[in-house]
Amino acid sequence: MTGLIIAGGKSIRLGQDKRFMKLGGRTCVERVLDAYDRLFDEVLIVADSADAFRSMGVRVVVDVIPGRAAMGGLYTGLYYAKCQRVFAAAADMPFISPAAIRVVLAAAELGDIVIPEVQGKLHPMHAAYSKACLPALRELVETDELKIQDLARRPGLIVHRLPEPAFQAVEPQFRSFFNINTPEDLAQARAWIEE
Repeated sequence: MTGLIIAGGKSIRLGQDKRFMKLGGRTCVERVLDAYDRLFDEVLIVADSADAFRSMGVRVVVDVIPGRAAMGGLYTGLYYAKCQRVFAAAADMPFISPAAIRVVLAAAELGDIVIPEVQGKLHPMHAAYSKACLPALRELVETDELKIQDLARRPGLIVHRLPEPAFQAVEPQFRSFFNINTPEDLAQARAWIEE
């Protein structure tokens, strides 16, 4: 399986590039790479520009269709992945946990999309996708429909939802699903680091 890090965010709400913010001495993207260590056959970073990521030691691919947010990043990652399935996470998920990722990987063959449903919502950036999603993704990206949750509603795709109890034993506080979008999120992340 391929591990994707979707790293094209513009960090508009935060006002600084969250991908390279340091938490506990590591940048957000480095923390995701740390969690991916030894879990995947291949790791890809998907970004709007490769330059900032060249020193990371993994393959970087640039959005096939620019300016299409996480949906475009997922399409690009699936398009370039050598494996038939990918696990996708965002570069702003500093607490993503190998144990929580393994829960998704263990169920990855159960659908074209294997997606956690935790704390009352779907988590498309902590999910597995098969290459069967590519035609639907391409259509959504080209028509500027950019909510990844819409992909899970497409006819013909098998969607397997992983319920909250599947993660309870390995991730009781569900921090693996946390991402940084706002100054308040950043403050919360820094508080957790200091615990």
